[in-house]
Amino acid sequence: MAKKKIKRKKKTVRKRKVRRSVKKNNSPELIHRTRMRVIGIGGGGSSIVSEIAPQVSRVDFVVANTDIQALKQVGRRVRTLAFGQSLTGGLGCGMDARLGQKAAKQDKQKIAKLFKGVDLCILVSSLGGGTGSGAAPEFAKIAREMKVMTFGIFTLPFRFEGGKKAQIARNSLKKITPHLNALAIIPNENIFKIIDKNTPLKEAFSAINKRLVENLRGLCEMVYLPGLVNIDFADLKTVLEGKGKLAYLNSAFSQGSNRIEEVLKKALHSPLNEYSIQGAEKIVFNITASPGLGMKEVEQVSQTITDFNRRAKIIFGVSQNNGYRDKIRIALLALGCGKEDKSKKKPKRRPRPKPKPKIKPKPKPKKRRRRKPKPKPRPKRRPKPKLKLKTKRRKPRSKPKPRLKPKSKLKVKKRKPRKKLVKAKPASVEVPIEEEVPEKTLTRRTALDLKKAVEDTEEEILAEEKKWDLPAFLRRRKEGNG
Repeated sequence: MAKKKIKRKKKTVRKRKVRRSVKKNNSPELIHRTRMRVIGIGGGGSSIVSEIAPQVSRVDFVVANTDIQALKQVGRRVRTLAFGQSLTGGLGCGMDARLGQKAAKQDKQKIAKLFKGVDLCILVSSLGGGTGSGAAPEFAKIAREMKVMTFGIFTLPFRFEGGKKAQIARNSLKKITPHLNALAIIPNENIFKIIDKNTPLKEAFSAINKRLVENLRGLCEMVYLPGLVNIDFADLKTVLEGKGKLAYLNSAFSQGSNRIEEVLKKALHSPLNEYSIQGAEKIVFNITASPGLGMKEVEQVSQTITDFNRRAKIIFGVSQNNGYRDKIRIALLALGCGKEDKSKKKPKRRPRPKPKPKIKPKPKPKKRRRRKPKPKPRPKRRPKPKLKLKTKRRKPRSKPKPRLKPKSKLKVKKRKPRKKLVKAKPASVEVPIEEEVPEKTLTRRTALDLKKAVEDTEEEILAEEKKWDLPAFLRRRKEGNG
């Protein structure tokens, strides 16, 4: 019997265990709750985070530094992480950014624990020093490897701090940008837009911190507060997707009759940022007000924000709070800023005013010169008549008639070619005139007589030609001798 009782007890215990497990599975604690963590890196980042932490709820705050003495001054609500002690000896990095980078790489496992189970991590640092400028890129790199969404808020040094610090800050920004989803840049020089130059240094820095407190509070309200038109972490995730996009984070508060106009001016034009939401690709904003918020007021707010870029992806939410009464708050986050909206038409350029015509000095009157009388035109000479030279026209050469061969074979002496004569007047030569012979005296001649007569005339002609071949002066001598 005793054995049977023991078995029954075991069965009842098993049933109870099953029931408890069912209760655990149905418990609301299994619903995932978004975790946000703010990490301040370096001396400047730790001082900003330690001032913000008491004023913002539902967010974890951590400060990481190589200077152990600076970590002791942090408040109770903030967790601390000292890294790179073997390299720095707990005394900080000075202005050596390489040393800060080595310190972060050395304690990579410690830093990786900060990102476990975190959905959104906000890195805050004052660039220009050694720890912040050197370690911040390594923190962002580790978060990227662990697939955690990261949003960076960085301040740049004053001008009076020197060009060396500014150069370190610029180099650090180039390294950190590709590892972040989004980043907001606040130059310290813009403090003078909020405060007087005579304000003490501590109050000047706390003025920036107050602005950051309001911005972070507005971002937390977007995610954590349930609203009439709710914004959850999935909406925030779609906005923050990407790499190294320039972000505009601002939160503004106003009350009174003109509260909508005033809150829009403050939200859209932050004095700390050097850029606005002009040309932003993604915009998310949340309106927090009393239950008496009108539809017309919501329309006015959303219309003015969408007018900056109508192509942008816009998500908005509305939260109600009974304590606000006539107050209103707008929390705004825009990504991809600094680009002009192509959908908007370019404004027409005003025509440049025409330059006034230059008044030229009056020219001095020129001295009149007496005109010389024009010379009378000379009478035109008649052109001399051109002498026409009479030229003998050469008769066209007729084809030579074929010579008949004499029947008798007689040897005829060939004439020698004439030599070119020197031009000279021919001497008067008396040509014998043949006496006319009366017809009755002529007698018939035989062929031999005709032949002799021809030969005699040829000899006479040759003799005369020989005379003409000689020059004139030789001929005269011959004639004198003869």
